[in-house]
Amino acid sequence: MTEPQKLPAGIIAIIAFHLASLVLWFFGQTLAVIDYDMVAGWGLQAPRAETEPVVVAVNRAVGLTDTLIMLPLFVPAAIGLLRRRLWGAVCSWLVFGITLYWPVIFWTSEAFYARAGMLHAPLSVTTIVVPGAIWAFAAWGAWYLYRRRALFG
Repeated sequence: MTEPQKLPAGIIAIIAFHLASLVLWFFGQTLAVIDYDMVAGWGLQAPRAETEPVVVAVNRAVGLTDTLIMLPLFVPAAIGLLRRRLWGAVCSWLVFGITLYWPVIFWTSEAFYARAGMLHAPLSVTTIVVPGAIWAFAAWGAWYLYRRRALFG
């Protein structure tokens, strides 16, 4: 009997990213739909006092969309990669596509809010660097899975 091959460190890192993202998106996005002010108090959403009501409404709408679309993709992505299945890589690529998109829409919406003279939570070092690092990991992860696509049957 042959011993199963060990998962490469890159695949383990991607699985960990998906699982950590699942938890963070649940707390930051799903719970914001239910209790926006609580999540804003944790620093995961813009506080109402620092933003226009329409921005809060848009943030909650995005939170619901993330809950319906993105959250369900994290689980099959992680399980599929763990089992070395192509559907796991496909779900991961879908997650990475969304992960490449959301920091850019976040940054550009903040810029447009500022240009429109709307009250909004201004960009800070944290709100530039953290989404940027997440964007970079998603770009790397998508490339890595493509390069290692032979792992998936």
